[in-house]
Amino acid sequence: MKPKKARRRDDILNQIIVERIKKLRYNHNFTQEYVIEKTGLDISSLETGRTAPSLVSLSILCKLYNLTLEDFFAGIDYPPKK
Repeated sequence: MKPKKARRRDDILNQIIVERIKKLRYNHNFTQEYVIEKTGLDISSLETGRTAPSLVSLSILCKLYNLTLEDFFAGIDYPPKK
């Protein structure tokens, strides 16, 4: 069994990723319907955190937004430096 501390960190990282996904869609003025049509991803589940994004789904979204995975994760300070 994993320690609770490690699980909490995963929750924090997932929340950061969820917020990044939402912000990208918002900044591109894309509707959820448009993202679904272009990617086949259940963007609502990703944006609400019901489904954790896989590396494949992040890659698909990055392609839609013309980003690299490196661009997507740029500026995320995780785990925070002590």
